[in-house]
Amino acid sequence: MKRNQYIVLLFLCLSMLSRKHIYAQDPTPFADQNVDDLGDVSDEFQEAFFEALKQKGIENYELAISSLNECIAIEPARAILYFERGKNYEALKKHDLAEDDFLKTLSLKPNQEPVLEALYEVYYKNRDYEKAENIVKQLIPFDIQYKEDLARIYVATKRYDASLQLLDELDTVKGSDIYREQLRDRIYKLSGNEKGRTDAIEKKIASNPTAEADYLKLIYLYSEQGETKKAYETALKLKEINPNAEEVNLALYKLHLEDGKTNDAIEAMKSTLKSKKITPKAKHRVLNDFLLFVNNNPSYETQLEEAISIFDSQVVDAKINQKLAAYYIKKGVKDKALPYLKKALSNDSENIDIIKSTLLLQLDTGAYTEAEEVASSGLELYPSQPLLYLTYGVALNRQSKFKEAIEQLEVGIDYIIDDVKMESDFYQQLGEAYTGTGNATKGQQYINKANALKAQMDK
Repeated sequence: MKRNQYIVLLFLCLSMLSRKHIYAQDPTPFADQNVDDLGDVSDEFQEAFFEALKQKGIENYELAISSLNECIAIEPARAILYFERGKNYEALKKHDLAEDDFLKTLSLKPNQEPVLEALYEVYYKNRDYEKAENIVKQLIPFDIQYKEDLARIYVATKRYDASLQLLDELDTVKGSDIYREQLRDRIYKLSGNEKGRTDAIEKKIASNPTAEADYLKLIYLYSEQGETKKAYETALKLKEINPNAEEVNLALYKLHLEDGKTNDAIEAMKSTLKSKKITPKAKHRVLNDFLLFVNNNPSYETQLEEAISIFDSQVVDAKINQKLAAYYIKKGVKDKALPYLKKALSNDSENIDIIKSTLLLQLDTGAYTEAEEVASSGLELYPSQPLLYLTYGVALNRQSKFKEAIEQLEVGIDYIIDDVKMESDFYQQLGEAYTGTGNATKGQQYINKANALKAQMDK
Protein backbone atom coordinates (compact mmCIF):
# COMPACT_ATOMS: atom_id res chain seq x y z
CA MET A 1 0.00 0.00 0.00
CA LYS A 2 2.84 2.41 0.78
CA ARG A 3 4.31 1.80 -2.65
CA ASN A 4 0.95 2.61 -4.24
CA GLN A 5 0.68 5.79 -2.20
CA TYR A 6 4.14 6.84 -3.33
CA ILE A 7 3.23 6.31 -7.01
CA VAL A 8 -0.01 8.25 -6.63
CA LEU A 9 1.74 11.15 -4.94
CA LEU A 10 4.45 11.17 -7.61
CA PHE A 11 1.85 11.44 -10.37
CA LEU A 12 0.04 14.10 -8.38
CA CYS A 13 3.16 16.19 -8.11
CA LEU A 14 3.82 15.85 -11.83
CA SER A 15 0.28 16.91 -12.60
CA MET A 16 0.72 20.06 -10.52
CA LEU A 17 4.00 21.22 -12.04
CA SER A 18 4.25 24.67 -13.55
CA ARG A 19 2.63 25.69 -16.80
CA LYS A 20 3.00 28.76 -18.97
CA HIS A 21 0.91 31.83 -18.37
CA ILE A 22 -1.76 31.95 -21.00
CA TYR A 23 -0.58 33.91 -24.06
CA ALA A 24 2.56 35.05 -22.23
CA GLN A 25 5.87 35.39 -24.06
CA ASP A 26 7.90 33.89 -21.23
CA PRO A 27 6.84 31.12 -18.85
CA THR A 28 6.29 31.89 -15.18
CA PRO A 29 6.46 28.63 -13.24
CA PHE A 30 4.09 27.69 -10.47
CA ALA A 31 5.52 26.67 -7.16
CA ASP A 32 6.04 22.91 -7.04
CA GLN A 33 3.39 22.11 -4.47
CA ASN A 34 0.33 19.92 -3.95
CA VAL A 35 -3.11 21.40 -3.54
CA ASP A 36 -3.86 18.67 -1.05
CA ASP A 37 -2.20 15.75 0.69
CA LEU A 38 -3.91 12.40 0.14
CA GLY A 39 -2.95 11.05 3.55
CA ASP A 40 -4.18 7.61 4.52
CA VAL A 41 -6.90 6.53 2.07
CA SER A 42 -8.51 3.26 1.02
CA ASP A 43 -7.22 1.00 -1.71
CA GLU A 44 -10.42 1.64 -3.66
CA PHE A 45 -9.76 5.40 -3.56
CA GLN A 46 -6.12 4.99 -4.58
CA GLU A 47 -6.97 2.77 -7.54
CA ALA A 48 -9.62 5.17 -8.82
CA PHE A 49 -7.36 8.18 -8.35
CA PHE A 50 -4.41 6.49 -10.04
CA GLU A 51 -6.70 5.46 -12.93
CA ALA A 52 -7.87 9.08 -13.28
CA LEU A 53 -4.30 10.33 -13.59
CA LYS A 54 -3.45 7.59 -16.06
CA GLN A 55 -6.49 8.31 -18.26
CA LYS A 56 -5.80 12.02 -18.19
CA GLY A 57 -2.20 11.34 -19.22
CA ILE A 58 -3.38 9.56 -22.37
CA GLU A 59 -6.08 12.21 -22.99
CA ASN A 60 -9.07 9.99 -22.16
CA TYR A 61 -10.67 12.86 -20.27
CA GLU A 62 -14.16 11.38 -19.95
CA LEU A 63 -12.78 8.22 -18.35
CA ALA A 64 -10.59 10.33 -16.06
CA ILE A 65 -13.69 12.26 -14.93
CA SER A 66 -15.54 9.01 -14.29
CA SER A 67 -12.73 7.77 -12.03
CA LEU A 68 -12.59 11.09 -10.20
CA ASN A 69 -16.33 10.90 -9.60
CA GLU A 70 -15.73 7.55 -7.86
CA CYS A 71 -13.11 9.27 -5.67
CA ILE A 72 -15.45 12.15 -4.84
CA ALA A 73 -18.15 9.68 -3.80
CA ILE A 74 -15.67 8.20 -1.32
CA GLU A 75 -13.93 11.43 -0.15
CA PRO A 76 -16.18 14.41 -1.08
CA ALA A 77 -14.19 17.00 0.89
CA ARG A 78 -10.82 16.59 -0.88
CA ALA A 79 -9.92 19.72 -2.87
CA ILE A 80 -7.50 17.94 -5.21
CA LEU A 81 -10.31 15.84 -6.68
CA TYR A 82 -12.27 18.87 -7.88
CA PHE A 83 -9.14 20.52 -9.22
CA GLU A 84 -8.20 17.42 -11.22
CA ARG A 85 -11.74 17.03 -12.51
CA GLY A 86 -11.85 20.70 -13.48
CA LYS A 87 -8.68 20.30 -15.55
CA ASN A 88 -10.29 17.40 -17.40
CA TYR A 89 -13.46 19.42 -18.03
CA GLU A 90 -11.33 22.26 -19.36
CA ALA A 91 -9.53 19.88 -21.72
CA LEU A 92 -12.97 18.92 -23.06
CA LYS A 93 -13.83 22.65 -23.39
CA LYS A 94 -16.62 22.29 -20.85
CA HIS A 95 -15.72 25.64 -19.38
CA ASP A 96 -18.73 26.08 -17.08
CA LEU A 97 -18.13 22.74 -15.38
CA ALA A 98 -14.41 23.47 -15.09
CA GLU A 99 -15.19 26.83 -13.47
CA ASP A 100 -17.51 25.18 -10.94
CA ASP A 101 -14.84 22.65 -9.98
CA PHE A 102 -12.08 25.25 -9.62
CA LEU A 103 -14.32 27.41 -7.44
CA LYS A 104 -15.18 24.36 -5.34
CA THR A 105 -11.45 23.63 -4.97
CA LEU A 106 -10.82 27.16 -3.71
CA SER A 107 -13.70 26.94 -1.27
CA LEU A 108 -12.05 23.86 0.25
CA LYS A 109 -8.46 25.06 -0.08
CA PRO A 110 -8.31 28.88 -0.54
CA ASN A 111 -5.58 30.93 -2.20
CA GLN A 112 -3.86 28.17 -4.20
CA GLU A 113 -1.84 29.60 -7.10
CA PRO A 114 -2.28 26.67 -9.55
CA VAL A 115 -6.05 26.70 -9.01
CA LEU A 116 -6.31 30.47 -9.39
CA GLU A 117 -4.23 30.24 -12.56
CA ALA A 118 -6.47 27.54 -14.00
CA LEU A 119 -9.58 29.58 -13.17
CA TYR A 120 -8.02 32.68 -14.71
CA GLU A 121 -7.36 30.77 -17.94
CA VAL A 122 -11.02 29.73 -18.11
CA TYR A 123 -12.21 33.32 -17.73
CA TYR A 124 -9.64 34.78 -20.12
CA LYS A 125 -10.33 32.26 -22.86
CA ASN A 126 -14.05 33.00 -22.56
CA ARG A 127 -13.40 36.76 -22.55
CA ASP A 128 -15.03 37.17 -19.18
CA TYR A 129 -12.58 39.96 -18.41
CA GLU A 130 -14.26 41.19 -15.23
CA LYS A 131 -13.86 37.81 -13.53
CA ALA A 132 -10.41 37.30 -15.07
CA GLU A 133 -9.28 40.64 -13.65
CA ASN A 134 -10.47 39.71 -10.17
CA ILE A 135 -8.55 36.42 -10.27
CA VAL A 136 -5.33 37.79 -11.74
CA LYS A 137 -5.19 40.46 -9.02
CA GLN A 138 -5.18 37.59 -6.51
CA LEU A 139 -2.29 36.02 -8.44
CA ILE A 140 -0.01 39.07 -8.49
CA PRO A 141 1.17 38.57 -4.86
CA PHE A 142 2.52 35.16 -5.96
CA ASP A 143 4.50 36.63 -8.87
CA ILE A 144 4.71 40.19 -10.17
CA GLN A 145 4.84 38.74 -13.71
CA TYR A 146 1.06 38.33 -13.50
CA LYS A 147 0.87 42.10 -14.01
CA GLU A 148 1.51 41.28 -17.66
CA ASP A 149 -1.73 39.27 -17.71
CA LEU A 150 -3.53 42.16 -16.06
CA ALA A 151 -2.10 44.53 -18.67
CA ARG A 152 -3.58 42.32 -21.42
CA ILE A 153 -6.97 42.45 -19.72
CA TYR A 154 -6.74 46.24 -19.60
CA VAL A 155 -5.96 46.28 -23.33
CA ALA A 156 -8.96 44.05 -24.04
CA THR A 157 -11.17 46.42 -22.02
CA LYS A 158 -9.60 49.54 -23.59
CA ARG A 159 -7.97 50.84 -20.40
CA TYR A 160 -4.80 51.69 -22.28
CA ASP A 161 -3.20 54.10 -19.79
CA ALA A 162 -3.60 51.60 -16.95
CA SER A 163 -2.05 48.90 -19.13
CA LEU A 164 0.95 51.09 -19.98
CA GLN A 165 1.45 51.88 -16.30
CA LEU A 166 1.61 48.17 -15.47
CA LEU A 167 4.13 47.55 -18.26
CA ASP A 168 6.29 50.39 -16.93
CA GLU A 169 6.15 48.91 -13.43
CA LEU A 170 7.31 45.55 -14.78
CA ASP A 171 10.13 47.17 -16.74
CA THR A 172 11.29 48.94 -13.58
CA VAL A 173 11.49 45.66 -11.66
CA LYS A 174 12.48 43.19 -14.39
CA GLY A 175 14.02 45.31 -17.12
CA SER A 176 12.75 45.73 -20.67
CA ASP A 177 11.24 42.79 -22.54
CA ILE A 178 10.49 42.17 -26.24
CA TYR A 179 6.95 40.96 -25.56
CA ARG A 180 6.11 44.03 -23.48
CA GLU A 181 7.52 46.28 -26.20
CA GLN A 182 5.26 44.56 -28.73
CA LEU A 183 2.30 44.99 -26.40
CA ARG A 184 3.11 48.68 -26.02
CA ASP A 185 3.19 49.09 -29.79
CA ARG A 186 -0.20 47.44 -30.01
CA ILE A 187 -1.62 49.71 -27.30
CA TYR A 188 -0.45 52.87 -29.04
CA LYS A 189 -1.89 51.71 -32.35
CA LEU A 190 -5.22 50.69 -30.83
CA SER A 191 -5.51 53.95 -28.93
CA GLY A 192 -4.37 56.03 -31.92
CA ASN A 193 -1.82 57.65 -29.64
CA GLU A 194 1.30 57.46 -31.83
CA LYS A 195 2.57 60.68 -30.26
CA GLY A 196 2.42 58.99 -26.87
CA ARG A 197 4.72 56.29 -28.21
CA THR A 198 7.31 58.77 -29.47
CA ASP A 199 7.05 60.81 -26.25
CA ALA A 200 7.72 57.68 -24.18
CA ILE A 201 10.83 56.80 -26.19
CA GLU A 202 12.08 60.39 -26.05
CA LYS A 203 11.82 60.23 -22.25
CA LYS A 204 13.78 56.96 -22.21
CA ILE A 205 16.51 58.55 -24.33
CA ALA A 206 16.63 61.55 -21.99
CA SER A 207 17.18 59.24 -19.03
CA ASN A 208 19.67 57.02 -20.89
CA PRO A 209 21.27 58.93 -23.82
CA THR A 210 23.57 56.04 -24.83
CA ALA A 211 20.86 53.43 -25.56
CA GLU A 212 21.19 52.96 -29.33
CA ALA A 213 18.09 50.74 -29.56
CA ASP A 214 15.84 53.60 -28.42
CA TYR A 215 17.26 55.94 -31.08
CA LEU A 216 16.51 53.32 -33.72
CA LYS A 217 12.93 52.89 -32.52
CA LEU A 218 12.47 56.64 -32.67
CA ILE A 219 13.91 56.86 -36.20
CA TYR A 220 11.54 54.12 -37.38
CA LEU A 221 8.54 55.77 -35.71
CA TYR A 222 9.30 59.20 -37.11
CA SER A 223 9.82 57.67 -40.56
CA GLU A 224 6.47 55.88 -40.38
CA GLN A 225 4.73 59.08 -39.27
CA GLY A 226 6.28 61.11 -42.10
CA GLU A 227 8.31 63.19 -39.62
CA THR A 228 11.37 63.20 -41.87
CA LYS A 229 13.26 66.04 -40.20
CA LYS A 230 12.74 64.64 -36.72
CA ALA A 231 13.97 61.26 -37.95
CA TYR A 232 17.03 62.98 -39.42
CA GLU A 233 17.74 64.90 -36.21
CA THR A 234 17.46 61.68 -34.21
CA ALA A 235 19.79 59.97 -36.67
CA LEU A 236 22.39 62.71 -36.18
CA LYS A 237 22.20 62.20 -32.41
CA LEU A 238 22.69 58.48 -32.93
CA LYS A 239 25.67 59.22 -35.16
CA GLU A 240 27.27 61.18 -32.32
CA ILE A 241 27.00 58.06 -30.14
CA ASN A 242 28.04 55.65 -32.90
CA PRO A 243 29.54 57.23 -36.05
CA ASN A 244 29.26 53.88 -37.86
CA ALA A 245 25.54 53.36 -37.21
CA GLU A 246 24.08 52.01 -40.46
CA GLU A 247 20.54 52.93 -39.41
CA VAL A 248 21.31 56.62 -39.95
CA ASN A 249 20.87 56.01 -43.68
CA LEU A 250 17.23 55.14 -43.12
CA ALA A 251 16.58 58.74 -42.12
CA LEU A 252 19.02 60.27 -44.60
CA TYR A 253 17.39 58.55 -47.60
CA LYS A 254 14.01 60.25 -47.25
CA LEU A 255 15.46 63.62 -46.29
CA HIS A 256 17.80 63.68 -49.31
CA LEU A 257 14.95 62.65 -51.60
CA GLU A 258 12.70 65.43 -50.34
CA ASP A 259 15.56 67.96 -50.67
CA GLY A 260 16.11 66.98 -54.31
CA LYS A 261 19.49 65.36 -53.57
CA THR A 262 18.53 62.26 -55.52
CA ASN A 263 22.01 60.77 -55.91
CA ASP A 264 22.67 61.11 -52.18
CA ALA A 265 19.27 59.54 -51.50
CA ILE A 266 20.10 56.59 -53.75
CA GLU A 267 23.39 55.97 -51.94
CA ALA A 268 21.60 56.10 -48.58
CA MET A 269 18.98 53.70 -49.93
CA LYS A 270 21.63 51.23 -51.09
CA SER A 271 23.32 51.35 -47.70
CA THR A 272 19.95 50.76 -46.03
CA LEU A 273 19.16 47.77 -48.25
CA LYS A 274 22.61 46.24 -47.69
CA SER A 275 22.53 46.69 -43.92
CA LYS A 276 22.37 43.57 -41.77
CA LYS A 277 20.91 45.57 -38.88
CA ILE A 278 17.93 47.25 -40.53
CA THR A 279 14.73 45.20 -40.48
CA PRO A 280 13.17 43.71 -43.64
CA LYS A 281 10.04 45.77 -42.93
CA ALA A 282 12.05 49.01 -43.04
CA LYS A 283 13.85 47.91 -46.21
CA HIS A 284 10.50 47.09 -47.81
CA ARG A 285 9.23 50.57 -46.96
CA VAL A 286 12.31 52.26 -48.48
CA LEU A 287 12.20 50.22 -51.70
CA ASN A 288 8.46 50.76 -52.11
CA ASP A 289 8.97 54.48 -51.60
CA PHE A 290 11.67 54.57 -54.28
CA LEU A 291 9.41 52.58 -56.59
CA LEU A 292 6.77 55.30 -56.29
CA PHE A 293 9.46 57.92 -56.97
CA VAL A 294 10.58 56.13 -60.15
CA ASN A 295 6.98 55.93 -61.33
CA ASN A 296 7.12 59.71 -61.66
CA ASN A 297 10.81 59.84 -62.58
CA PRO A 298 11.42 56.98 -65.07
CA SER A 299 14.96 58.14 -65.81
CA TYR A 300 16.00 56.42 -62.54
CA GLU A 301 14.79 52.99 -63.60
CA THR A 302 18.34 51.62 -63.82
CA GLN A 303 18.93 52.59 -60.19
CA LEU A 304 15.61 50.96 -59.27
CA GLU A 305 16.66 47.68 -60.86
CA GLU A 306 19.96 47.82 -58.97
CA ALA A 307 18.08 48.42 -55.71
CA ILE A 308 15.74 45.54 -56.50
CA SER A 309 18.73 43.26 -57.03
CA ILE A 310 20.15 44.19 -53.62
CA PHE A 311 16.76 43.71 -51.96
CA ASP A 312 16.21 40.33 -53.64
CA SER A 313 19.52 39.02 -52.39
CA GLN A 314 18.57 39.64 -48.76
CA VAL A 315 14.81 39.79 -48.25
CA VAL A 316 12.06 37.33 -49.15
CA ASP A 317 8.93 39.46 -49.51
CA ALA A 318 5.88 38.48 -51.57
CA LYS A 319 4.22 41.89 -51.24
CA ILE A 320 7.10 43.90 -52.66
CA ASN A 321 7.42 41.42 -55.53
CA GLN A 322 3.73 41.93 -56.30
CA LYS A 323 4.26 45.68 -56.40
CA LEU A 324 7.29 45.34 -58.64
CA ALA A 325 5.27 43.15 -61.02
CA ALA A 326 2.47 45.73 -61.04
CA TYR A 327 5.04 48.44 -61.84
CA TYR A 328 6.32 46.58 -64.91
CA ILE A 329 2.80 45.61 -66.04
CA LYS A 330 1.81 49.25 -65.91
CA LYS A 331 4.83 50.07 -68.06
CA GLY A 332 3.81 47.34 -70.50
CA VAL A 333 6.96 45.29 -69.89
CA LYS A 334 5.23 42.02 -69.04
CA ASP A 335 8.28 39.81 -69.53
CA LYS A 336 9.93 41.68 -66.64
CA ALA A 337 6.80 41.50 -64.50
CA LEU A 338 6.38 37.73 -64.66
CA PRO A 339 9.57 36.77 -62.74
CA TYR A 340 8.46 38.95 -59.82
CA LEU A 341 5.03 37.34 -59.71
CA LYS A 342 6.68 33.92 -59.76
CA LYS A 343 8.90 34.96 -56.85
CA ALA A 344 5.86 36.27 -55.00
CA LEU A 345 4.08 32.97 -55.60
CA SER A 346 7.04 30.90 -54.40
CA ASN A 347 7.07 32.96 -51.18
CA ASP A 348 3.31 32.90 -50.66
CA SER A 349 2.01 29.89 -52.57
CA GLU A 350 -1.50 29.95 -51.06
CA ASN A 351 -2.28 33.58 -51.89
CA ILE A 352 -5.22 33.42 -54.30
CA ASP A 353 -4.62 36.94 -55.65
CA ILE A 354 -1.03 36.09 -56.55
CA ILE A 355 -2.13 32.81 -58.12
CA LYS A 356 -4.70 34.58 -60.32
CA SER A 357 -2.33 37.39 -61.33
CA THR A 358 0.42 34.90 -62.19
CA LEU A 359 -1.93 32.78 -64.30
CA LEU A 360 -3.28 35.72 -66.29
CA LEU A 361 0.21 37.03 -67.00
CA GLN A 362 1.47 33.56 -67.96
CA LEU A 363 -1.35 33.23 -70.49
CA ASP A 364 -0.66 36.74 -71.74
CA THR A 365 3.01 35.92 -72.30
CA GLY A 366 2.43 32.46 -73.78
CA ALA A 367 3.81 30.50 -70.82
CA TYR A 368 1.10 27.85 -71.18
CA THR A 369 2.94 24.90 -69.62
CA GLU A 370 3.73 26.95 -66.52
CA ALA A 371 0.14 28.23 -66.39
CA GLU A 372 -1.12 24.64 -66.49
CA GLU A 373 1.03 23.78 -63.46
CA VAL A 374 -0.01 26.88 -61.49
CA ALA A 375 -3.71 26.35 -62.24
CA SER A 376 -3.52 22.69 -61.23
CA SER A 377 -1.80 23.55 -57.92
CA GLY A 378 -4.22 26.40 -57.32
CA LEU A 379 -7.26 24.16 -57.72
CA GLU A 380 -5.94 21.83 -55.04
CA LEU A 381 -6.20 24.79 -52.66
CA TYR A 382 -9.28 26.51 -54.13
CA PRO A 383 -11.47 23.92 -55.91
CA SER A 384 -14.43 26.31 -56.28
CA GLN A 385 -12.65 29.20 -58.03
CA PRO A 386 -14.03 29.42 -61.62
CA LEU A 387 -11.18 31.62 -62.87
CA LEU A 388 -8.69 28.86 -62.10
CA TYR A 389 -10.68 26.38 -64.21
CA LEU A 390 -10.97 28.91 -67.04
CA THR A 391 -7.24 29.71 -67.12
CA TYR A 392 -6.49 26.00 -66.83
CA GLY A 393 -8.74 25.37 -69.82
CA VAL A 394 -7.11 28.13 -71.87
CA ALA A 395 -3.62 26.79 -71.10
CA LEU A 396 -4.66 23.27 -72.13
CA ASN A 397 -6.37 24.47 -75.32
CA ARG A 398 -3.24 26.38 -76.35
CA GLN A 399 -1.28 23.13 -76.00
CA SER A 400 -3.90 21.17 -78.01
CA LYS A 401 -4.86 19.17 -74.93
CA PHE A 402 -8.51 19.51 -75.86
CA LYS A 403 -10.02 16.59 -73.91
CA GLU A 404 -8.31 17.71 -70.69
CA ALA A 405 -9.52 21.26 -71.36
CA ILE A 406 -13.13 20.10 -71.75
CA GLU A 407 -12.91 18.24 -68.43
CA GLN A 408 -11.70 21.29 -66.53
CA LEU A 409 -14.04 23.77 -68.24
CA GLU A 410 -17.17 21.67 -67.72
CA VAL A 411 -16.41 21.36 -64.00
CA GLY A 412 -15.53 25.04 -63.58
CA ILE A 413 -18.56 26.51 -65.33
CA ASP A 414 -20.82 25.23 -62.56
CA TYR A 415 -19.07 27.52 -60.07
CA ILE A 416 -19.90 30.75 -61.93
CA ILE A 417 -22.27 33.07 -60.08
CA ASP A 418 -23.69 36.15 -61.86
CA ASP A 419 -20.71 36.75 -64.16
CA VAL A 420 -21.89 36.89 -67.77
CA LYS A 421 -18.44 37.82 -69.11
CA MET A 422 -16.78 34.81 -67.51
CA GLU A 423 -19.61 32.52 -68.62
CA SER A 424 -19.10 33.73 -72.20
CA ASP A 425 -15.36 33.03 -71.93
CA PHE A 426 -16.06 29.49 -70.70
CA TYR A 427 -18.36 28.81 -73.65
CA GLN A 428 -15.76 30.21 -76.06
CA GLN A 429 -13.08 27.90 -74.67
CA LEU A 430 -15.44 24.91 -74.68
CA GLY A 431 -16.25 25.67 -78.33
CA GLU A 432 -12.56 25.71 -79.21
CA ALA A 433 -11.93 22.52 -77.24
CA TYR A 434 -14.76 20.52 -78.83
CA THR A 435 -13.76 21.78 -82.27
CA GLY A 436 -10.22 20.65 -81.53
CA THR A 437 -11.44 17.12 -80.74
CA GLY A 438 -13.19 16.96 -84.13
CA ASN A 439 -16.69 17.62 -82.80
CA ALA A 440 -17.26 20.78 -84.80
CA THR A 441 -21.06 20.70 -84.33
CA LYS A 442 -20.89 20.81 -80.52
CA GLY A 443 -18.02 23.26 -80.74
CA GLN A 444 -20.16 25.65 -82.79
CA GLN A 445 -23.03 25.32 -80.32
CA TYR A 446 -20.82 26.58 -77.50
CA ILE A 447 -19.39 29.37 -79.65
CA ASN A 448 -22.95 30.45 -80.49
CA LYS A 449 -23.75 30.56 -76.75
CA ALA A 450 -20.63 32.68 -76.18
CA ASN A 451 -21.61 35.09 -78.97
CA ALA A 452 -25.16 35.36 -77.63
CA LEU A 453 -23.85 36.39 -74.20
CA LYS A 454 -21.45 38.88 -75.79
CA ALA A 455 -24.35 40.44 -77.69
CA GLN A 456 -26.31 40.60 -74.44
CA MET A 457 -23.43 42.49 -72.77
CA ASP A 458 -23.13 44.92 -75.69
CA LYS A 459 -26.76 46.06 -75.40
